[in-house]
Amino acid sequence: MCTGAILLFGIKRLVVGEATTFAGDLSVFAERGVEVVLLDDSRCKDLMAEFQKRFPEVWAEDIGEPPAPAESLS
Repeated sequence: MCTGAILLFGIKRLVVGEATTFAGDLSVFAERGVEVVLLDDSRCKDLMAEFQKRFPEVWAEDIGEPPAPAESLS
């Protein structure tokens, strides 16, 4: 949805804090004339790593991965 909104509303510049934890396909924007500024900020990487660690089920849902199987209690 974010990609569609950026392109639909003609946003000219996209600033990305980091693209290590989830790179996505930033070339889609460049191919359509959107300037992509990749900060590669260590604070953003740390924040995303902490979010993935604390909320793995939310992260998996956000990026379209199937949920991890529940652990057996036996």
